[in-house]
This record gives sequence, structure tokens and C-alpha cells, in this order.
Amino acid sequence: MGLIGRTVATPGRRAAGGSGSGIAAPEKWVEEWFAGGGATAAGVWVSEDTALTYSPFFAAVNVISTDVAKLPHLVYERLDRGKRRAREHPVYRVLHDEPNDIMTPIAVRRTAQAHALTWGTGYLNVVWDNRGNVVELWPLRPDRITPEITRTGPGKLTVTYRYVDDVNGIRTRLFADEVLPIGGLGYDGVRGYSVVAMARQSIGLGVALERYGSALFANGAKPGGILKHPKKLSPEGHKRLQADWDNLHRGLDRAQRVAVLEEGLEWQDVGIPPEDAQFLETRKMQVNEMARWLRIPPHKLGDLERATFSNIEHQGLEYVADTLMGWLVTWDQMINKRLFVGEDRGRYYAEHLVDALTRADTKSRYEAYNIGRQMGVLSGDDIAEMENRNPLPGGVGETYWMPLNMGPALAPGQQPDPERTCPVHPGCTCQGGHP
Repeated sequence: MGLIGRTVATPGRRAAGGSGSGIAAPEKWVEEWFAGGGATAAGVWVSEDTALTYSPFFAAVNVISTDVAKLPHLVYERLDRGKRRAREHPVYRVLHDEPNDIMTPIAVRRTAQAHALTWGTGYLNVVWDNRGNVVELWPLRPDRITPEITRTGPGKLTVTYRYVDDVNGIRTRLFADEVLPIGGLGYDGVRGYSVVAMARQSIGLGVALERYGSALFANGAKPGGILKHPKKLSPEGHKRLQADWDNLHRGLDRAQRVAVLEEGLEWQDVGIPPEDAQFLETRKMQVNEMARWLRIPPHKLGDLERATFSNIEHQGLEYVADTLMGWLVTWDQMINKRLFVGEDRGRYYAEHLVDALTRADTKSRYEAYNIGRQMGVLSGDDIAEMENRNPLPGGVGETYWMPLNMGPALAPGQQPDPERTCPVHPGCTCQGGHP
């Protein structure tokens, strides 16, 4: 079982003691543990956890994490020409079927991807058996793990991972083959930038706008105004007037009530209406701001202002190419580097199946199938498999067809051989290209 199931550090090779840390001389992870984020100019404290309470940021993380995790992650064996699915390989079972005893593949991968989008890098604990096969993958809390690079010789570096979990009493050091890191853009190629840390001011502004809007409706008694009395009120009269006004007009349930002013009272509006302050426009702009930070089309966050029936399909394809492919390649390359060892490296490789996300509408899809079949690169069974259907009965879908008027191409400068006749049409100049 991985680290998630341990209650003490693993002895021997896998454990390493660390220097003590206390309040008087705390290590960096202790400071981050207690701080958990940073203040913003908007007066909002933003951390990797609190940032997820901001709806545009949560929506972006959820969309990317779910779309990456829901794609089939398959293991292939390279052939002399082509490839085949290696269902018998242990990595195939871990990636596609059962990463560990209590989690599904989509849960493990969505968790690690969400960690990568918020903390900068997501980590999975790789568990090996005695025969050198991968048997489990477990998510690790990124705020408890620190990569450390060590020079082992001239031009040689190695990376280990210090894992500290004082809640469960785990303090250990993991070797590179025990950790599968999934990182985004970073400064050293080992750790990715935390998007929350980089976008803290943008997220803080968005959260502040949400709080302002909530307070605006909660204080529905026009809080930005003044009640003027022609005479001087006593402290008791002032408190009573304010309490009576709040009881009658404060809150959503009492909004828009008619106010009856007595004894010469006058209402003077000194607040700025939300429209004048461009409150709604600023909130809309923050949705696009989150889309820019995470490189995601705004329509994926519910902003359909620039989405139309004619361009939404192309925007979806751009989302796959510009947003998802970078993360999918990161997953594939890191898995190929860490999970395939020895003779398996180079022979086997992991790859995502993105066909489900790049499928066009039914009419365009079948037109493409028709072109592929006429070119002889697709058979009926190939098309049925791509449509998630069974092969055609009687084996009729195994045949590849192509037009009869096609023949082998001549090399540059090569002249047709007049002695070579066509087996189908005597005197034909196809040079025997007819089947």
C-alpha cells in the first residue's frame, strides 16, 4: 500500500530523517502550513483551498481536470509497423481499470490534475511489487511534498521527494521511481508555478466582487444614503430611528417597500449605483480573466457572449488542441519515463484516446469515414470500431476497398513499361495497377 495507508515512516531505504523544526526556527513548509495563502490588494485572503470557492476558478479547474481524467488512457506496444493495445501489461490495468483498492481511474487522475492546476504540480505515489511491476497509484497532497535535486556526479542530477505529514505521523523521503509528478509551467522543469499564487490578485478581486454583491442585496435598505432630520436627535432617538429603518427596509424580503418619512425627515442618496460603478461588467471581465490564466475558452466557463452555432464546434476543437493537449502530453511523457523501465521502455508507451473529444457532428463524421474508405485506409470494421459498434457480420467489414482506376505511382523520370499489360483491360496504360 502507498503512503496514504501508512501511519509511520517506512524504515530503511525509503525513510530519511530530517532536521528538527519548531516555531522559533520554522522550516519553509511550516510557514506555508500556517499561512496557507496570501493577502490581496482587495482585502481578501487567497490560498489554494479558498480559491476554489470562487466560481470561475473552480469551474475552470473542474472542466480541465474532468476532461483530462475522463479520456481513456491506454498502453500500446510498438510493432514493426503500427501498434496494438497491450491489455496484458500491468501499467494498462493501473491506468485503465484499477489504480488502487478504493479509487477509480477518473478519481485518481482528476485529483492529480486539479492539484497541478492549483498548486502547480500534482503528485501520485507509485507502488511497485517485488517483481518490478506497478500495482498501485495514490494521490499525494502537494503541500506536503517537496522535490529536492541532488548532484550525484559530474553533469548528473537526481531528484528525491521529501514528504512530511505530521497529521498522520509520516516523515519520509521518496525516490524518483516512487513518485509520478504532473506539473505545469515552471521555472526549473521540476516544479510548476502555482496558478493560485500567480493569479492571487485576480482571484481576490473576483471574491471581493462577490462579497460586495452579496452585501448589496443583504443591505437592501440603500446603505449608501443618509436620513436627514431638521432637528438634532438625541443618542436614543438616533438609535431608535436607525433600528426602525433597518427593521422596515433592510434585506431582500423587505426590499422595494415604500418609505414613509415623518417629522421632516429627508432621504439623500450618496451611494454609487452598481451600473455606474460598472459592477456587473467587472464581474463579467473576471470570468475572462480566469479563462486567460488557465488558457481555457470562455464558453467553457459559461460565457457564451462570443459563441455561436457556427463557431462553437471549432472553439471546442481549439480547446482540445490549446488547453488539453499540453496536459495530455505531460501525462503521457511522464508515465513513459517513470512507469516503463528496463526492456519495456521504448517497447511500450501510454497514450490518451482523444477521439471522443475531436468527433465532429454526425454528417461531417460520416463524410470523413466515406473518404477514408474510398481511399482504402478504412474498412467497414474500422469505422464500426470508431463508432463503438460491433464488427459487421460474416467478416464482410474486414475488406479494404479502393477505386479500380488507381495504380502505383511512377518514380520521377520513370517511363511506363509498354510490355507491362493490365490484367483487367487489355491495352490499358495503368501499368498493372488494377487489382
